[in-house]
Amino acid sequence: MSNEQVLKLNGTRIKNIHHLAHLVDSSKGKYLVFEFEDNILVVLEREEAMSASASILKDYGIPAERSSDLLGQYVDSTIEQSEATNHGEFGYEGLLWA
Repeated sequence: MSNEQVLKLNGTRIKNIHHLAHLVDSSKGKYLVFEFEDNILVVLEREEAMSASASILKDYGIPAERSSDLLGQYVDSTIEQSEATNHGEFGYEGLLWA
C-alpha cells in the first residue's frame, strides 16, 4: 500500500488533514476504521493505537505526533463555504459557487 489517500474515518468523509486529526482525537469507539482509495480498509484498536504512539515515535526518532499547525482546535469551514454559495462568490479553489 503506497500513495493512498484517506477518504473516510469511521464512515465520515475527510475534508482535510486537520479534520482527520480532529476525528481521531474525538473518536470514542473501540476501532479506528480508515477507508482509503481502491477500497482498502485499515482497522486499528483505538486505545491500543493511542498507547503505542509514544513508543513508536521514540523508536523511530519522530519528535512529535503531528505538526504544530494541527495541534489547534479544528474549526469546520463548511459554514463559510455555504455563505459563499449564497452570494455567488469565488471559493478558495477558484470555483464560482452558485
